[in-house]
Amino acid sequence: MDSEQKALEHDMHPNVIQGFGHFLSSEHVHIEQSVAMLRDDYGLIVDLDNIFSSCLTITLPDDESLMIPAFLYLISHQEFYYGMASFLRLHKTQTFRSLRVALDSTFTAYYLLKNPEESELYLNRDSAPARWERIFRNIKLTLRNDSRAFPYAAGLLQVHDLCSRFAHADPAGILHKYHMDRTQKRLHVHYFDYERSPDDYRKWFAFFQFYFFRVFLVYWNQMLSRYAGTLKKEIAHAIGEYRNRVTILRDTHPIRIGAAESAR
Repeated sequence: MDSEQKALEHDMHPNVIQGFGHFLSSEHVHIEQSVAMLRDDYGLIVDLDNIFSSCLTITLPDDESLMIPAFLYLISHQEFYYGMASFLRLHKTQTFRSLRVALDSTFTAYYLLKNPEESELYLNRDSAPARWERIFRNIKLTLRNDSRAFPYAAGLLQVHDLCSRFAHADPAGILHKYHMDRTQKRLHVHYFDYERSPDDYRKWFAFFQFYFFRVFLVYWNQMLSRYAGTLKKEIAHAIGEYRNRVTILRDTHPIRIGAAESAR
């Protein structure tokens, strides 16, 4: 490990926050350190953003059934921004929350693309509240109960379960932030999610990049690719290159969630 990596590893330790200004300055330091630590792998964030953004130029048909999935695509892209910006600031817990919102949006879009006749119900809950509750209240369960109809959700449902631990006050999602100083008998909270080593940080980086990419692939395979026209070949090439790179990174720094995880 070179001197730069040693310095970065040393700085990934908790310190006492001395007010909001100190909190903000710490975030700026963490961003600089995170980008330096990731080195060339930081480009995966930029490249996935470029893939998301390239599809914004695709002209969709004037079809009301595509309006909601298209809007949910924008929400998923937005959550990718929120999530990865939080991760660079060492707010991994918030990145889990952003990924969960992106997955919820994606599951809903996936269902509506498969069942466009339900778009009116989705927008008008009061028209059939019992049916709305059964389908959309827990959209993850709806897809899980009919998994054969939603093959691109394979592996994403388990990741949603993991993200949910951090979206609520689940012990697994909050207890890692607390530290008891038994000498002074004081309870401390870690305002940032410090990893034990740069390698652990890269593992989670690879995890989040992979699953935000999986989010994108649902929209691409179910909606965007069929309307991409002359852009399809270029975007498909970028997707293929990205798939190879993020898969290599994830295989080098693995965190396995469930059995079905390939980036299809």
